[in-house]
Amino acid sequence: MTSSFVQVSSVNEKANRFDHPKVGKRETSAVGLPGALWGLSYGVQEHGLAPLLKMNRPGGVDCPGCAWPDPAQQDHGVVEFCENGAKAIAEETTGRRVTPEFFAEHSIMELRDKTDYWLGRQGRLTTPMYCEQGDTHYRPISWDEALDLIAEELKTLENPDDAIFYTSGRTSNESAYVYQLLARRLGTNNLPDCANMCHDSTGKALGTTLGLGKGSVVIEDFYNTDLIISMGSNPGTNHPRMLKALENCKKNGGKIIAVNPMPEAGLMGFKDPQTPQGLLGKAAKLADVYLQIRLNGDMAFMQLLNRELIRRDAIDHVFLEKFCSNVDETIEHLKNVDEEAALMSCGLTMAEILKVADMVEESATAIVSWTLGVTQHKNAVATIREMTNFLLLTGNIGKPGAGTAPLRGHSNVQGDRTMGITEAPAEKFSAALESRFGIQVPREHGYSTVDATLAMWEGRSKFFMSMGGNYVRVVSDTSRAEAGMEKHNMTVHLNTKLNNSHLWPGKKSLILPVLARTDVDMQASGPQCVTVEDSASSVHASIGERKANADLGLKSEIWITTELGKRIFGDDFWQPMQDNYDVIRDHIEATIPGFTDYNRRIKIPGGFMLPNGPRERVFNLPDGKAHLSVNKLEPLVLEEGQLLLNTVRSHDQYNSTIYGLHDRYRGIKGGRRVVFVNPEDCRERGLKDGDLVDIVSVWKNEERRAPNFRVVEYSIAKDCVTAYFPEANVLVPVDSFADESRTPVSKSVVVRLEPLGKRAEDVEKVDVNV
Repeated sequence: MTSSFVQVSSVNEKANRFDHPKVGKRETSAVGLPGALWGLSYGVQEHGLAPLLKMNRPGGVDCPGCAWPDPAQQDHGVVEFCENGAKAIAEETTGRRVTPEFFAEHSIMELRDKTDYWLGRQGRLTTPMYCEQGDTHYRPISWDEALDLIAEELKTLENPDDAIFYTSGRTSNESAYVYQLLARRLGTNNLPDCANMCHDSTGKALGTTLGLGKGSVVIEDFYNTDLIISMGSNPGTNHPRMLKALENCKKNGGKIIAVNPMPEAGLMGFKDPQTPQGLLGKAAKLADVYLQIRLNGDMAFMQLLNRELIRRDAIDHVFLEKFCSNVDETIEHLKNVDEEAALMSCGLTMAEILKVADMVEESATAIVSWTLGVTQHKNAVATIREMTNFLLLTGNIGKPGAGTAPLRGHSNVQGDRTMGITEAPAEKFSAALESRFGIQVPREHGYSTVDATLAMWEGRSKFFMSMGGNYVRVVSDTSRAEAGMEKHNMTVHLNTKLNNSHLWPGKKSLILPVLARTDVDMQASGPQCVTVEDSASSVHASIGERKANADLGLKSEIWITTELGKRIFGDDFWQPMQDNYDVIRDHIEATIPGFTDYNRRIKIPGGFMLPNGPRERVFNLPDGKAHLSVNKLEPLVLEEGQLLLNTVRSHDQYNSTIYGLHDRYRGIKGGRRVVFVNPEDCRERGLKDGDLVDIVSVWKNEERRAPNFRVVEYSIAKDCVTAYFPEANVLVPVDSFADESRTPVSKSVVVRLEPLGKRAEDVEKVDVNV
């Protein structure tokens, strides 16, 4: 290591030991009988089949996994859950318990050496736990004592902006609304959330081009479109129920273009487990064209495609004239795209671009779908604007079978943002809160997750509260997040299960066990329901029925938030919301457009749709038109020996939650410390499959190191490598983020591989997950 570089690394040395994964056969299709059996094996062993059969159905519980929209009632299958949904429910309904005795047995320092998988497998939290500076262990504390400590800490802050209120994407609409209300009544907009780390690039791009930072399609559009361009997605793992929609598209004559650096099984083929053919192993082919694009090359690809469509005059002049602005300057810019630079940037050939253009010309309708593979690059906002250019140039906005389809991850990350979980609230929303509640709402923008981590690291934040989630493991720059968390005067975590964030306590730290979505939530007025919003802007109810945890005295997120409000402000402002969640929904209806008659409409099977201007060709921008945009291409050029790192989930995880140690589709079993490398890149570096390496990122004057990864030769775009997060998050600098959105650049991290001079089979096997 060059002496002028500062080394940034995690102290979790034992958790970072090599974990001996086995490498085997890669799959070329997704789900089928193995997927069905894996899902059932997780779900049934914990809670039986009955809860699964009610998942994602009216009167049942919404899956706490992804935000894929539910089909219309008449299109429901025998079951409406996927393998990951079964895993998520199993994690919530497990009979394993993390009791005060567990914390007495395990010190905080001992738990730091455990892997995320081990921590998660210990089970549900049961009791409020507390530690303060000098303590080696968490100890039990009563609910009243815990809430009084938090309230006192918040009341004595010199500045409300010394507090940070983080939100997970699993939080319900009602929980999110009261949480942001508490923060804003205190006087801060420091409301970072997981959207800052995933789809804020989408919101920024679509908000300025179409007037709404959400997708415009509904699930039926996937069935009936002529063409789907799927960019940076892995639906077989991240949105398995999407595979049925893709199969319906193919059955109806549609085509699918997959754009991804790695071949993902779920985009190649689908074995529907609800059909005899799928269970017997017959796969429906999905992708008609599979483009293994270079990381960070999506904008270059779209610009070359747009240039070719303009050259062919395969654009919708009538639509552009009636509905769009900035047309002439955008077309002129695209005509002059540097072909050589763009091809280098995307790693594709012109023949591949022309093939896609042919398919677009043959299609009357098209959808562009994307996930984090697009949003987590430095140029992500510009890339999504260029994707929007494509849809506008071809008239594919606001008609059946066409539009934008950003696929959200966590089940209510989109709903949380609708509810006001944002560091930069719109003036109209702030004014509505003031009018409804008679409070003063701050106007200064608060911290996003990047800003929050920087504030922690620099000692500028004094109080941190997390409603769900595992902050230090999901944000970029793990080591900085760990160290920053410890600098707080108080840290508070509302969770169902133990996670790594609990192990970096502030001077005072509390872990508060909460009800899960599957649990009965009983308040003064009776059992309560909550609501969520999916990727298609559909809002529907989720009703927990599980009573197995009733004896633990767990509290809902809403109860905790409103109890804090009562203790801080000493008035009756919060009690009605705590007693009856219908009251919260009345407040939402009065302050957020689109929620008219909220309490009645959530009783309708399937819920209701929020207004969506682009879907109706209504563009809520100053000139009333959609905006094409000029986006400057800046190819990412590597120095000798450098590679681009892409961080992804394994198949046995959802965000930071590790369900197991397998990645069935990529052929990985029993471990997670692998790095997928193009065989040619291996040869150039003298590496072979099975070698051990450290992955090192260089940023400014710092090096970050993720140790002990097994090289897996894999079909991945040249100059690109892939590893799992959160293990690789330590490599992503906190101040490396997307232009405009400040989303961490987790999909194109410049790295090098440092050989350790060892082979995987020569390393003494130690089970780090025990």
